[in-house]
Parts: sequence; C-alpha cells; structure tokens
Amino acid sequence: MKGTPVAVPSFLQDLPTLYLQGGSIIPVGLPVHHVGEMNLTDDLSLFVALDDNGKAEGVLFEDDGDGYGYVHGAFLLTYYTAELQSSIITVKVSKTEGSWKRPKRFLHVHVILGGGAMINGKGIDGEEIQTTMPSNSEVSNLILASENQYRVHLERARPIPDVDRLPGQKGIELSKTPVDLKSGDWALKWCLGLGAELSLMTYLPSGGIFNSRERTNHFY
Repeated sequence: MKGTPVAVPSFLQDLPTLYLQGGSIIPVGLPVHHVGEMNLTDDLSLFVALDDNGKAEGVLFEDDGDGYGYVHGAFLLTYYTAELQSSIITVKVSKTEGSWKRPKRFLHVHVILGGGAMINGKGIDGEEIQTTMPSNSEVSNLILASENQYRVHLERARPIPDVDRLPGQKGIELSKTPVDLKSGDWALKWCLGLGAELSLMTYLPSGGIFNSRERTNHFY
C-alpha cells in the first residue's frame, strides 16, 4: 500500500482527501489549544498503514513543550513498530530514548484497510497490542460498507446556509447570528464578524474540540 486513502466526514469536505503512506504509523493525541492543556496520561492513538510486507513504523517525541529541558535529555522518544504475521498484527515499542518514564495511559490502535475502513485494538502504552487481521473477503466487505456509509453522509450533508449581514464598513461586516450545524456526533459553529471567519467543530460525546480554524481578511 503506497498510500491508503482515509475518507473524511461529510462536514469536512473543504479538506483534501487524506493519505497515509504504507509502512507508516502516525501517533495522534487529543486536540488541545496550547501545551498548557496537555496531559501525558491522556489516551494516545496510533494510525497504522501496513506496507506490502505487512510492516509499519513510526516515532513519537514528547517533552514539556516549554523550556530547554530536552537539551539535557528530559524527553521521551518512542519508536513504534507494527507487523502482520499469521493474520495477527502486533504493535509494540521497539526502543526508546530520553530520561522520561512512560506515562500510564491507554493506547488505541487503528489499522487502516482502505476506503476509510479500519480495524481497532486497545491496550496499555508500552505493552504489546495484538489485533486479528480479517480475511480478504471480510476486508472487502468492511471497505464496501465504509464507502457506502461515506456516500450516505454526502447525500445527507446540508450546505451551510447564507447568513444575512448587517451593513457596515468594509472589513467589519457582522452576521446577525452564528450558524449551528450538527451531523451525528459532531457539531459545527460558523459565523462572520470583524472580517474573520471562525469554525469550531466539537465532538459531542466528550465535548472536546476536534478542530478550530480562524481566517482573518486584512484590508489595506
């Protein structure tokens, strides 16, 4: 798999199709606005795309996010590997660097199959986590189901309605009200004000902000 496409949710259609290179592991943490919100004991996720040989690897670097302690070894550098053998995918830590001890946290493993489909596993970070690879026919069914679900999302997606603006000087038009949209477990807030477009996407079950974007138009 040279590049595995990941289907994004219907409300993120302004983003390009995302690809994960075969043979790579991408660590992903919970979304935060700044390093002060980080908690090393929060759950960690690994997105795994196996190559043609059934292997993948990735690296995660962690430190305080402030100061120069990393210069003196105050960090944790983790090398993760994944390998498929006899229908079993094993994810483990191959080696580490730095003086930090590994935080006690859950590790979620998402093995990408293609077409937005994936299989999942869960364990403790630092321990071996094993997941069973489905048969070829099961993989095909999972991919087909994922693609069908994605098409349904597209068909049900509602376009963002036009927002009436109050008259004002160029660059400081204000919308009357923000627009709130919901799709499944996600909520989107969109508004215009002072020449800035602001979008907030919130994962409703946890209340965490998945992504935020602010684009300001400057007028000279």
